[in-house]
Amino acid sequence: MMQQAVLLLVVALQFQVGSSSVNLVPHWQFPELSKWKQSAAAGYDLETQLIRWTDGRFVRALKCTEKYHKGCYACWAWSEMIPVNPSLAYEFSIYMASTGRDVHNYFGFIAYDCTKRRIDMAPWNETTYFKDTKNDGSSWRRWNGYILPSYIPDYNNNGLADHQSSETNGRDWIWSEKACYVRLRFGSCYGDGLGSDRTNFVFPSVKEVTTATDLLEERLDYLEYYKILNIRIPGRWSEKPNVGGAVFVNGQTTYVHKSVESGTSCYQWAVSQKLRIDRTRKHEFSVWIMSTGKDIHNYLGFFVYDKMGNHINTGTLRNPYFKWSNNDPPEWVRWNGFILPNTYPSSKSDPNKPQDVPSYLSKGVDWKFPSNAESVAIRFGSCYGDGDNQGTSFFALPKINQLDFQL
Repeated sequence: MMQQAVLLLVVALQFQVGSSSVNLVPHWQFPELSKWKQSAAAGYDLETQLIRWTDGRFVRALKCTEKYHKGCYACWAWSEMIPVNPSLAYEFSIYMASTGRDVHNYFGFIAYDCTKRRIDMAPWNETTYFKDTKNDGSSWRRWNGYILPSYIPDYNNNGLADHQSSETNGRDWIWSEKACYVRLRFGSCYGDGLGSDRTNFVFPSVKEVTTATDLLEERLDYLEYYKILNIRIPGRWSEKPNVGGAVFVNGQTTYVHKSVESGTSCYQWAVSQKLRIDRTRKHEFSVWIMSTGKDIHNYLGFFVYDKMGNHINTGTLRNPYFKWSNNDPPEWVRWNGFILPNTYPSSKSDPNKPQDVPSYLSKGVDWKFPSNAESVAIRFGSCYGDGDNQGTSFFALPKINQLDFQL
């Protein structure tokens, strides 16, 4: 029996700089201004000056001088592209000091896909800043913000972390799953137009961070590890779920995807966005299914993509499923299937299937990654009822879990 309940989800994020604390920003000491990409606006001329830092040593700062207008100034700096992994967290930071309280000083980033094109979907094609405020003082202040892994929940679907970290004084963001590169950027705008103020920027930094505590949750709406999918987050699905109510599944309260019989063709489906995977590791795909129509065929499947995001559709990978059967009962049953590493021996009958995998490990059919696999999408839905329009299938707790490779 499905029991409606109020979803309570508490997410706590705490980060600490881990072993990968190397500054990833090239030329962060400004030895050559030509290495910093200047904005496309004509006449941009970056300028640096030596300053005495708080410990007495001299360091080079990028100087942004207010002009005799109230627009943006020709001193914006963009770093070279920095390779990133959207399943990891990064801290962005910079020090700044300003002589003008009215000047707005900006610190942000631009994210790019694997083809090095700017990500063209909102909010990544808009204004992505950790800081965009005025009232900076003449004393040095460090500004910082996180970009968190792409699988972190984003209930507002705006790219910003729903739970802002207490460890940062700027905005915290969530990576787009398409991100492969990023530029750090900073500059100044919108002073009083008197041309008398100046802002200095120093020590731009991007560092990979590790999680001290990843996710603390009550009444889990997604499970414990790796690529976790929440049916209530529209931005995480390329084909959005038909969201049903909150129900009790496997000891947890969660929301469901509902596929309602209508005719004898296919009904509502859900397809996730692309999720980065490691093709050398074993992955388990799973979802819980319940159906009120014995005749309805319920599916659990996937798509696999290459580095450019193209669908790999060789042979049986054109339309692959772990499950595609009917006769599901009106009670919750967990269906699962594995995709094994690309190095695992192939079946003689199908190069996309593994050889001699014990059948008791999964309830569905198992597959293996192709050698060029970079990302996957999980998908599920229903088709081919008897046309009486009386049945409904429910799907809950979709999950992709990266596993240590063992049979």
